[in-house]
Amino acid sequence: MLPIYYINMANRPDRRAFMERQLASMGLACIRIEAVTEADISQEDADRYCNSDRPTFLRRRELGCTLSHERAWQAMLDNGAPAALVLEDDAEVSHLLPAFLDEAEAIDADLIRIETTGAWVRVYPIASRGESGVAVRGFRSTPMGTAGYVIKAEAARRLIGHRGLRERQTDLALYNPFEEPGRSLKRVLTDPALCRQLGAGADAGRSDIAHDVVPHAYARKHPVSHAVLRLQRYLKRGVRNLIDDLAQRGRLERRIIPYAQE
Repeated sequence: MLPIYYINMANRPDRRAFMERQLASMGLACIRIEAVTEADISQEDADRYCNSDRPTFLRRRELGCTLSHERAWQAMLDNGAPAALVLEDDAEVSHLLPAFLDEAEAIDADLIRIETTGAWVRVYPIASRGESGVAVRGFRSTPMGTAGYVIKAEAARRLIGHRGLRERQTDLALYNPFEEPGRSLKRVLTDPALCRQLGAGADAGRSDIAHDVVPHAYARKHPVSHAVLRLQRYLKRGVRNLIDDLAQRGRLERRIIPYAQE
């Protein structure tokens, strides 16, 4: 079975206990990955990627998220595993997960998203269905969230340190079908989904990461240029999406991927 890594902050022992308890109840062993915090980010990286004086930038917590996932990928490579399941520490996982993990390595994909957020996703017809009953589909949307996915080792080697992961949030970089590195990845998702983030009402679901609203200095100093850049990006995305919708017509359907309940 594939190794399982979960990302956890040292100040959240409650989430550590939650993850290890729920996985152990399914007979699954897991390995904790210490999350990268804002304080861990070097000044050099902060100046390069988190500089709000630039037209686009990452907030430190966003870069920390990416670096945390890269730690998990590197652990997989260091252990010589061909693939691994990566989870965040607020992921509720389905009872179908153990059976699916027995099948995951054989699936022809770089990245297998097992998460659902309840949002609409443009998906292709079912590509395969294993004995677990879990199907996989290609998808053409950019879903939010990186609470759970299987990643192959070769994909991890290409992704670690990729510039695209320093310019956009982790999920936007991995799942965007139009820009690198997502464009070069063969990405599928499970149907039904095998994990979802805990609701804020659950103790372990409570987040203590401050959603910092860092003022965008470039927007304040160069309001006209910023407005023009935003309009250009909006128009580019609109034209690109329209062309893609026409090219993919008849091949895709919009679905909300359900979570596999007990």
